[in-house]
Amino acid sequence: MDHHIREFYSTTSDDESPKGCFHSVVALHDNPNATWEVISEQCSELCKGWFELSRLKPADRIEFIRDYWLSMLPYHPGLDKFLMKFFGMLDDIGVFIVQKKYDDPYEAHLVYSLRGNSGFYRGRSGISEANLAELQKIFPNQALPADYLAFLRIHDGFNKSSDCTGIAHSQKLSSLYEDFQNMLSQHEETLVSGKDTYVDPKSLIPFYESFGMPFYQCFWTEWYPENEMGNVYYSGMTNSISDITGPLSSMDNMAFSTFLDWLMFYLEQVEEPVADEGKGSSKA
Repeated sequence: MDHHIREFYSTTSDDESPKGCFHSVVALHDNPNATWEVISEQCSELCKGWFELSRLKPADRIEFIRDYWLSMLPYHPGLDKFLMKFFGMLDDIGVFIVQKKYDDPYEAHLVYSLRGNSGFYRGRSGISEANLAELQKIFPNQALPADYLAFLRIHDGFNKSSDCTGIAHSQKLSSLYEDFQNMLSQHEETLVSGKDTYVDPKSLIPFYESFGMPFYQCFWTEWYPENEMGNVYYSGMTNSISDITGPLSSMDNMAFSTFLDWLMFYLEQVEEPVADEGKGSSKA
């Protein structure tokens, strides 16, 4: 498992990593004696499926979650092939429960480790039916894309490596939208797309925030390229969004017809990870 995972999933009291991110960390995949009765009391958001997953071998965990993604996400051209490739680049999937501060509730994290210490992704538990209903109330006049909602059932909140931002948790989407709108209101320049085409700021719903920079990926409620709203890139540097008149799904344009098109871009590796040469370990 990627050594950066051990560094990230360390506690503030850990002598080896004094800058640990959490008050408490339990790596369930490394705790064979853990019981569902005890762990479920400790972390109410952990589903039993994830606990049972932690009892499996790394290769079996990867295969199980790969098949789960394939079964949960709607059909999209090239998605099956892409996911087979993505999961083929993993050396492990870890199951953690973490507590950020002493009084905080525990969170459950599924961590996707790329071979060759090439990084990792981490996702929270899938959205609950109650939170899904609340999410739909936040934007009552908009139908959020079905593929996006399907992904939330896998992970309600998803991040790359140690980034504290990423695909927003559904319970943070309302505050993210408000903060985003407040930021837009501070700009004196008109929000535009392409060749100075005016864009209504309220038509943008951010679902992804770049780490440490004013860059967002947003659903655009005025653009429906394939029956559901597409998503575009917003730059706070230029106060503009993607030019949808150009080629779609390109790194230069960052305008995507579907959420899954963007997700594949987000997960895609520029180069395949370097092999571990037998030095890897299945432990975090």
